Amino acid sequence: MTDDSEVFIWDSGALSLDFLNTRRFDQGRVHEGISTPRRLEMWLAQCGALPSEGSSFTASPPAARMLLLEGTRLRDEIQQAMHAFTSEAPIPLSSLHTINRVLDSSRVSLRLVSEDGTSSLSEHETGSELLTLLAPIATSAAELLAGADPHRVRQCASNTCVTWFLDSSKNGRRRWCSMARCGNPAKAKKHWDKQRAADAADAAERVEARAAQP
Repeated sequence: MTDDSEVFIWDSGALSLDFLNTRRFDQGRVHEGISTPRRLEMWLAQCGALPSEGSSFTASPPAARMLLLEGTRLRDEIQQAMHAFTSEAPIPLSSLHTINRVLDSSRVSLRLVSEDGTSSLSEHETGSELLTLLAPIATSAAELLAGADPHRVRQCASNTCVTWFLDSSKNGRRRWCSMARCGNPAKAKKHWDKQRAADAADAAERVEARAAQP
């Protein structure tokens, strides 16, 4: 059961992949990080997608449920797009439509503001507010799909983890979503399995040696 005290993972290297990682495996079971509108609101607030003055969807249960529906739909389609992209296959049309639909929702207008005798230009979103909140995620996904090396977008090498990441290492050999979460435990398990196999082999040799004694 997800609660508000659980933290999100922000180390994928791309906002859209961070969003994909709100659904992951935890001890062999699917862990849904944005299971409620409240959880999605927390995620959007932490990544800076919520405007500083707040959003009307937070005060409207129907709007909050709609945003959650739109958000999970976008996440599903980005995931399908990333699977195709990393396999160097065509991006599904449904994924293109969903991502572009969110991108089209964002309309930015400039407004001249003056405070304390200083004038400046301020950007204001004029599109559909609910979809506009998801626009940074769609933009991140579009940038990856259009410009990233498909071999650098990966999922964790652990058999029990589906976490996505963008490999920005110099040699391009990153395998784990995080050394702390998966890399070190996997290496420790490999070492333990190797040691256990060696111990078993030694024990078998000792048994054979005793059996060969007259």
